[in-house]
Amino acid sequence: MRRRWHAGPAAGGWKASALALGCWGLAQPVLAQPGAALPIEMQAIPAGHFVMGSCLPVVGLRRNVAQANGCRTSDVHAHEDEGPRRQVSVPAFQLGRTPVTLGQFRQYVSAAGRDDLLTPDFLSSNAYGDNAPVVWVSWQDAQDFIVWLNQTQGGGWRLPSEAEWEYACRAGGQYSHCGGSDLSALGWYDANSGGQQQAVAQKLPNAFGLYDMSGNVWEWVQDCWVDSYQGAPTDGSAWLAGNCPKDRRSLRGGSWGGSASAARAANRFENSAVMRSHYYGFRLARSLEP
Repeated sequence: MRRRWHAGPAAGGWKASALALGCWGLAQPVLAQPGAALPIEMQAIPAGHFVMGSCLPVVGLRRNVAQANGCRTSDVHAHEDEGPRRQVSVPAFQLGRTPVTLGQFRQYVSAAGRDDLLTPDFLSSNAYGDNAPVVWVSWQDAQDFIVWLNQTQGGGWRLPSEAEWEYACRAGGQYSHCGGSDLSALGWYDANSGGQQQAVAQKLPNAFGLYDMSGNVWEWVQDCWVDSYQGAPTDGSAWLAGNCPKDRRSLRGGSWGGSASAARAANRFENSAVMRSHYYGFRLARSLEP
């Protein structure tokens, strides 16, 4: 039912990030070195609870039902696959402060001997510098990168779940986008991107110190695609039911080529696990040691 195809560190940004982390009492970022160059900067995300999803616009008697379910307001851009809203508990974990960059991915390609990934489509889609998010990577490509990272830099590396992603995006707020309601200050989308992905961490971070959660590139998450949250886990884990037999996986965040609506905190998208696109990238998560 895939409606809506939306194709889609500045000094000030880093300063704003430090202030945001201080307000939350969060630990400073952890540098994980997958080799000698281009460290992966991970941010500690505290455990917590949040309300996941959107409230569909309703009128008349349906409004009374919606309000009884906690929907005091609705999102005019909401889609049915963003509901029903529910309370989710998320354990502490780490999340990349930015999407994986081209420079980081090139290091993997070189170290793992994955020159097969350097296709003409990959090269033409990644012509914007080492600090831009890597694109033209499928969900499966991201998994291969993670296998290599776990083999070379210790365990626990993975993609975030949808619940973890939205929890980290919202960072304690209920804004329309990840960190606020003014997307132009937070991320890159069709109105300001110039028709290409942009270097990471140029816009403002959210309260958890995360950049580019809204816009720039769609980010693969671990979950199988399911077009409703009915019966979804409430413990923050990935939902590994639904359309995984059809290799459908979820993406979050919108992209440089998509609308502001596509970059909303609650918006969801999906595609085949082997699909590559110049709109698709990924962000790393890491489980904490028990």
